[in-house]
Amino acid sequence: MKRRTFLKALGVGAALIPVKTFAADFIGAVTPQTYPVITGIDASTSVPHLIAVLDTLWERNIPVTCVVSPFDAEGQVLSPQHPVARVLAGYLLGGSGIEVAPFQADLATLSQHFQARAAHNVLNALREMLNPVERTLGIPIRVQTLACHDVTRPASPTAVRSAGVFNILSLPQKTAAVVSETWENGVARLFGGTLVDLANAVTPAAGARTPTQNVAYLSANAFSDFSVEDLTAAAAQFAESLVQQEVDGSASLLPVSDLQLRDAYDFKRNLCLHLLEGASETLSDAPSALAKLLDRLELPYSSGVDAAPENELAIWVPTEMPTPQDDANPQPHTIEITGVSANGAPTISTTRPLSAGIAVRLSGGATARRGIGEDGVLTLRRRDLTRPITAESLQTDFAGLQDMVIVLRDRDFTDDVTLTLLERQLTNTLRAPVTQFTTLTGQIERLVPNGPLPYRYRRVAAAQPELISQREKLPDQQRAELMEDARAAWRYLERFTHPKTGLCPSTVDSSPGGRLHEAVTMWDVGSQINGLVAAKQIGLLDGKGFETAIKKILPNIAGRVSQDRRLPQGWIRTDRSRWGNKNFDGSDAGRLLASLDNLRRHSGFGEQLVELVGSYDLDKIIIDGEIHSVTEGELHSSYISHSAHYSALAFRRWGHAARSPYEVYAGKSEPDGQMALLEAVARIGPIGAEPLLLEGLELGMSRQSAYLADVLFTTQLEDFRETGRLICVSEGPIDTSPWFLYQGLQLDAETRTWAMDTVGSEPEYRTPEFRDEYLAVSSKAAYLWSAMQPHSYSDTLREYVRNTAKTENGFSSSIFVKSGRPTRDYTDLNTNSIILQAIAHQLETSG
Repeated sequence: MKRRTFLKALGVGAALIPVKTFAADFIGAVTPQTYPVITGIDASTSVPHLIAVLDTLWERNIPVTCVVSPFDAEGQVLSPQHPVARVLAGYLLGGSGIEVAPFQADLATLSQHFQARAAHNVLNALREMLNPVERTLGIPIRVQTLACHDVTRPASPTAVRSAGVFNILSLPQKTAAVVSETWENGVARLFGGTLVDLANAVTPAAGARTPTQNVAYLSANAFSDFSVEDLTAAAAQFAESLVQQEVDGSASLLPVSDLQLRDAYDFKRNLCLHLLEGASETLSDAPSALAKLLDRLELPYSSGVDAAPENELAIWVPTEMPTPQDDANPQPHTIEITGVSANGAPTISTTRPLSAGIAVRLSGGATARRGIGEDGVLTLRRRDLTRPITAESLQTDFAGLQDMVIVLRDRDFTDDVTLTLLERQLTNTLRAPVTQFTTLTGQIERLVPNGPLPYRYRRVAAAQPELISQREKLPDQQRAELMEDARAAWRYLERFTHPKTGLCPSTVDSSPGGRLHEAVTMWDVGSQINGLVAAKQIGLLDGKGFETAIKKILPNIAGRVSQDRRLPQGWIRTDRSRWGNKNFDGSDAGRLLASLDNLRRHSGFGEQLVELVGSYDLDKIIIDGEIHSVTEGELHSSYISHSAHYSALAFRRWGHAARSPYEVYAGKSEPDGQMALLEAVARIGPIGAEPLLLEGLELGMSRQSAYLADVLFTTQLEDFRETGRLICVSEGPIDTSPWFLYQGLQLDAETRTWAMDTVGSEPEYRTPEFRDEYLAVSSKAAYLWSAMQPHSYSDTLREYVRNTAKTENGFSSSIFVKSGRPTRDYTDLNTNSIILQAIAHQLETSG
C-alpha cells in the first residue's frame, strides 16, 4: 500500500489512502447505522498507540469520530505543537475519514445558557489547538458534534446549535441500546452504545438482529494496555469485523456528523438572506430590483445599510414576541458594538430603543467563532456572495449544511443576467430537502437559550437604558412632602415604644379590640435602630432623645447563653426587660448587625457596640462559611435564603467571614455572572424588595443585589405597563389570616408570576386564587424604590402609598392590589422604620 509522507514531516507518520464520501452515499439509507467513535483523547494519550488505531481504520476506509479534550491538566488549551494536536491536524489535512468532537464533561448538567457558552468555548479551544488546519485550508474546521458524560437527568441541549453543534454524544458507562432524541431546532442526542474491548471484541453472530443505530466506542485510555504491535492487530481484527458488516449489509459505517442526514431526523439547515442597500444618501422609497425579486419569490429576508466590506455587521435581533400593548412588532436593526466594558458587557451604540433581544455579530472567514461569547453577543457566520456573480459562484456560496447568513448587496444585482442567475439558485435551494429560508429573527429564535431565565435576562438588558443612575435635586415641595411622610412614620415609634424598655411592638392592630404584638425579632429591633438613626438625621429626634432611646434598647439585645453560646435571641418581649427565648435566627442577626454597623457610623456608641457584638459567639454558628440558626438547640443552615447575602455582608462588617449564595461571579464576565446569579436565585425562591434595597441603604449595593433590583423593578414596571396594576412586592404583615406574607417574583416560572408564601408554608395559601386576592403593594417597598431607583414608576408608587396608606398611627403595612384596600388599622414597626430610613436616604442623596 502506497504511503504518503506529509504526516512524517510533522513527526508522526501514518498510512494514507483516499477516502470515500459518506454523507451523500448514505442519505436515506435503511441499513442499520454504526458510528465508530474513539473517546478519551487528551494530552496524556500515547501518540504511537493513537496512530496505530487511526491508521488501521483509515486503511479500511472506516470513518471515525475522535472525542478530544483540547485542554491540559491545568485547564490550558493544548498548543498546536503538542504531539496529539499535530497528529489530529495531520489526519485532518490528509483528507482522512476522521472528524473531531470536543469533550465537555459536564455539558448535560448545565442550563441552556451555559451549554451554549460551554459549546462556544470548547469549540474555540479545539480550533485554537488545530489552528494550522484552518490556516492551511482557509476554511473553518467542520465540528458538528460535542461529547459529554451521561447523567441521570440531562438538560435540554438545544442551545448548543448557537455554536454550530448539531449532535451530542452522551458517553455511556456501560454497553446499552442506543436511544436518540431530537429537538425541534434540529439538535440530536444519542445515549447508549457499545463499549468495545479490543482484547475481546465480539463479532455479531450470523443472522443476529442488528439495532437500527449503534455507536461503537473505543477508549483511547485503554490503548496503552497493549503494545503498539498487539494494538494494531487487535484494531485490525475489530476493523475487519466492521467492514464485513458493511459488506453483508448489516451495517452502514458513518461519521457522527452524518446523523442529521438520516431520514428519521428531518434535519433542516437555516438559511437567512440579509440584504444590504446603498448608503443612506442614495436610498429611495422604491425597493431595489433585488428586494423586488425576493418579495416575488416570497422569501423572508432582513435588511440594512451597506458599509465598507471590511466593517463587521452587527444587528440587534428581537427574541420575544410582542405583547398586545407594544406599539409595533420590533424588527432587527443595525447597531454598533463599540467595545467591551470593564465588567465584560458589550457597549452598544444604537439609534433605536432596544427591545428584548440579543446583539448579533455577523462575521465571515475562517476566524469567525460562532456562538455566544463571554460578552453575551451571538456571533453567526456570514457569507458574502463571491464577485463576479456567476452560476458557479452562486452554487458555491449557497452550498453546505451549516446555518448561514447570506449577505446580498443590491449593487451586485442591477441587471437581468445576475437577477436571473440568483433567481435560479434560490429556486434550486428552495427545492433542497435540508434547507429552509428563515428571517433573521426566526433563525435567532432557534439558536438562543430559551426559558424563563434567559427571557428575563434579555428583558432586563433591553430596559437598562431606561434606568437612570443619577438622581436630580428634589424641589422644595417634594422635600416638604417627604418630611411630612417621615413625621407620619415617626408617629408609630413615638406612640407605641415602651417607656421602660425602649422597644417598639412589631405590629399594632388599632381597630376596636385590637392589640399590640409585644414580641419582636432581632430583625424588628434592627429596623427600630435604623429608624431612630434616620429620625435623628432628618431632625425628628434631637441628640439627647436619640441617645436615651439607644441606651434603653442596647441592654435588651445583650443576648442569652445557651449551650455555651451567647447569641442574640430569636425574639424578645417589648414590655419586659431582657426577656425572650433561647433560639437564634441567622437572618435576623444579619439585620441586627447591619443596623449596629449603621449606628456605629452615626453615633458615639462605637466602643460600646464593638464590645456588645464581640460578646456574641458568632464564630460558633458559622460553619464552612455558612451562617446557621439555632432552634431548640439544633443548628440548621440559613444559607439557602435571600437574606443570606445581606447577612453575610453584615457579618463581614464585624470581622466574621461568611459566604453568600449570590457570589457566583468569580471568573465570569458580567453577562455570564448575571445568568449564574439568576439561576442561583431561582433555586432559592421568589425575590422581593427586601433585603435587596435595604442592603443599598445600609451597606452599599453589591453588584449582585444591584442587578437583582433591576430585574425586580423592570418586571414590576413591565406588569404595570401591560395591565395597569401597581406591583410592589416585598415581605410584610396583612390584617387577616395568615397575617404575614412573603411576596416576590418567581424567576423560573414559565409566565410572569408574583408568588407568595407564609411563615408556615401552609398549602391553602399557595393557590392562584389566594395570590390574586392578596397580592399587595408594600408600603415600605414603595418608599425604598423611591429612594433607590429614580423613575416615574417609583414616584407613582410613592404617591399611591402616600395617598392611600397614611394613617394617624403611621403607614398601613400593605394595600391589596385587587381591591385597593389598605390595612388601615394594621401597621408595623418594619414598615414605618424603613420608610423613615428610605426618606432620610433620599433627602440626603438628592441635595
